[in-house]
Amino acid sequence: MIYRLQYISLFSFLLSIYTLTAQVNKPEDSTKNIPISLKIENDTISVYALLAKGNEKKETVILLHGLPGHERNLDIAQELRRNGKNVIFFNYRGAWGSQGDFLYTQCIEDVGKILDFLSKPENAETYKIKPDAFVLFGHSMGGGIALLAGANDSRVQKIAVYSPYLLEGAAEESLNGAKSYFESLFMLNINFPEFKKDILSSKDQLKVLNFKQGLSQKHLLILDENERNKHWIDQLDNVEFILMETDHSFSDRRLELTDRVIKWIDM
Repeated sequence: MIYRLQYISLFSFLLSIYTLTAQVNKPEDSTKNIPISLKIENDTISVYALLAKGNEKKETVILLHGLPGHERNLDIAQELRRNGKNVIFFNYRGAWGSQGDFLYTQCIEDVGKILDFLSKPENAETYKIKPDAFVLFGHSMGGGIALLAGANDSRVQKIAVYSPYLLEGAAEESLNGAKSYFESLFMLNINFPEFKKDILSSKDQLKVLNFKQGLSQKHLLILDENERNKHWIDQLDNVEFILMETDHSFSDRRLELTDRVIKWIDM
C-alpha cells in the first residue's frame, strides 16, 4: 500500500512537471487562454481572452452575455478562434463573481472599459489585437448592450447580435412583478430598488433609435427567433436581418448560427 501511494505521488509530480513544461515550451505564436482581472473604479471584473495563433495583430470579437448570462457562446468563441479571431469574454460588474453592483447602465459602461483596456498600445501588443477593428457579439440583453455601447465608439467596426433584448420598454409595474425573479439570481449582485431606479431613469436616453446615426456607420447583423424587434430593426441602416425558427438561445440552431456569424464577420 505504501509503495502504491509512493507511485501515485511520483506520477502526480511528473504529470505536474510535464504540464508546466508544456506551457513554458509552448510556441509564442500558438493559441492561448489568458484570464485577466480588470480594475474598473473600485471593482475588479473577470475577463477571459481566447487568443488565436499567430504573431500578427487580429480582429477581436468581444462577447456580451445576457441576463443573467447562462448562455456564454463559448462554442462560437472556439470556432471564431479557429478562424483566426481573438475572442474576449467577460462578466459585467456584479455578475458571476465580478465585483460591484449589477446595473444596466454599468453593463454598458463596462464595454467601453474593456475597449479602453484592449486598445492600450502595450495590451494590443501583448494580446495581438488590431486597433480599431473590434466586433461586438451579444445575446439577449447583451445584444441590446452591444448596439448601445458600440454605436458611437469608433473602435467598433461590426456589431452582431441574436435575440436582442432592450430594456427601453421596461415599465415600473413589470419590473415590480419580476422582483422575486431578479432577487433569486444569486449569481448577480442585484440591489433591486437601485437596479429598478437605474433602468427607469435611463431608459428614455437609451432607446436604440437614439443611436441610429452612430449605428448607420457600423456593419450590423441581427438574428432573431421572431419578429418582435422588427419595428426598430426596419428603421436602422446597413443591417442584415435573419429570422430563424428556434428558441431564445438558438439551442437547436447553434451550428447554423456559428456559421452565419463567422461568414458575416469575414465578409
